Amino acid sequence: MQIQSELMRRLFWYRGILDEQELDCSLSNMLNPKGLHNREAATDLLSQAVIEGSRIMIVGDYDVDGATATALGVRVLHAFGAKDVRYIVPDRFRHGYGLSQEISLEVIKQEPELVVTVDNGISSIEGVKTLKDRDIKVLITDHHLPGEILPEADAILNPNQKDCQFASKNLAGVGVMFYLLIMLRRILIEKGWFEETGLEPPNLANYLDLVALGTVADVVPLDRNNRILVSQGLSRIRAGKCCKGILALLEISKRSSEKAVSRDLAFSVAPRLNAAGRLDNIAIGIECLLADSDEQARRYAIHLDEINQKRKEVEKSMKDDALKMIGDLSPSDFMGSKSDPEVMQRICLHDAKFHQGLNGLIASRMKDLTGLPVVVFSQLENGNLTGSARSIDGLHIRDLLDRIACQHPRLIIRFGGHAMAAGLTIESGRFEQFREAYLKEVEAYLNEHGDAETIETDGMLHADEMTLENAQSIADVTTWGKSFPHPTFFGRFYVREARVVGNHHLKLQLGLKDIESPIDAIVFNAVNENEQVPPFRQIEAVYRLEINEYRNTRKLQLLIEHFTPL
Repeated sequence: MQIQSELMRRLFWYRGILDEQELDCSLSNMLNPKGLHNREAATDLLSQAVIEGSRIMIVGDYDVDGATATALGVRVLHAFGAKDVRYIVPDRFRHGYGLSQEISLEVIKQEPELVVTVDNGISSIEGVKTLKDRDIKVLITDHHLPGEILPEADAILNPNQKDCQFASKNLAGVGVMFYLLIMLRRILIEKGWFEETGLEPPNLANYLDLVALGTVADVVPLDRNNRILVSQGLSRIRAGKCCKGILALLEISKRSSEKAVSRDLAFSVAPRLNAAGRLDNIAIGIECLLADSDEQARRYAIHLDEINQKRKEVEKSMKDDALKMIGDLSPSDFMGSKSDPEVMQRICLHDAKFHQGLNGLIASRMKDLTGLPVVVFSQLENGNLTGSARSIDGLHIRDLLDRIACQHPRLIIRFGGHAMAAGLTIESGRFEQFREAYLKEVEAYLNEHGDAETIETDGMLHADEMTLENAQSIADVTTWGKSFPHPTFFGRFYVREARVVGNHHLKLQLGLKDIESPIDAIVFNAVNENEQVPPFRQIEAVYRLEINEYRNTRKLQLLIEHFTPL
């Protein structure tokens, strides 16, 4: 990729890219799998299962990363000539997360000879033991942080395990599975498997659409290697050379596959797949990704869209209840008040009516409101509480839960996760004990690191930089995401006109001293229904440069993410 303007050069420099070569997303620049620990054991195990015609059971996870990794494994292993490949995904409400003992018992009923986990398994000590006691081989592929004790699987492939020399620790679960399949393909070629069976070794690049979707949806840092995976996957989606399920989900989301970028995967496709895992069964989403016909894919996509609409309704109800718990405090009330006991008490929430599939979404919404790490609990059928935590930059939430578990043995029944998100289970009668321990840890972090909340931007734009051309240059980069954030800018504007559109959105015409023509801007979900536009003449705003396409006309538009009236 050639940098076309001084603005783009500046934006890439801010993101640590000093050489245009670092923007080259060719597949030839992908990291070599040689650094992956246990790669020989993992590929030997899986290649033996393929060649011997063993029954292979993939155990997935109920989010998009797990769904795409499962679909990837099923599709590619079939293409490799594996005779019996099945999958099972835990029901979040009955089995819990990952390769639990409960899901292991379900697996045993299908009598597999090899179990392959995707996007889970690194903390499944008891689940693996249950399978090994039945002489079932287990191959774990995961990317979550390992604990001190590892499960006794036959092989573990995880870039974050000790002694792994793979240069990137940021692979999503689907990325780990993709690398395993790359290595498996090479081994099968060396063993003459494809010649023996008369199969053509499949080009694994053709499956990068699934890798791109899972990587973006799991919000892993988009380092160079992940940007290559995502960029290559998006190029195939744009060319229509992808699974029919992704095309159907883009279509029902009213997003153009020909212009798809990472944001379309994150905010249009992923929520519809995730909704199935939150309210129903992620197997619906996996079947959508496995669909071989347009009609079948469209049918699944419609069903997923309906589940997502229901998810929005349930989420709104839960959010309203959570806001009542937090009270009438505005975001500014939380700023500088994080040592206030009343404020701190409102970041660990529990309501028996909460839907456990949406705990994480509500925790994320409350985290955004408070600027604090939030845990939201709902109640399980057995009376225990299941919670989801969402953290702030700098506070590693899984490590925080680990400290609580060490300091208070048996307080937490189980937990897992990573820096920004985690899940846990506790006994219902110990909620107050957990909340006290949690608040103590959060306060200790804030006392050490401070509680100033900032919004990082790429600075102010000159009037002559607010152009359609610069907006297009930004849009041409398809791989904005975590650790490679979409450019945002800061500015002060005169408000020439403000009106409500679509009941909840604010349409503005802004002015600058150096620009005579007004600049169009929009703020989504800025007002409640039937609410009047508040009077203001000037604003400070954090915004994106966007292109508004309407009736074959393209105009510059500012998408305002935060603003303050002056």
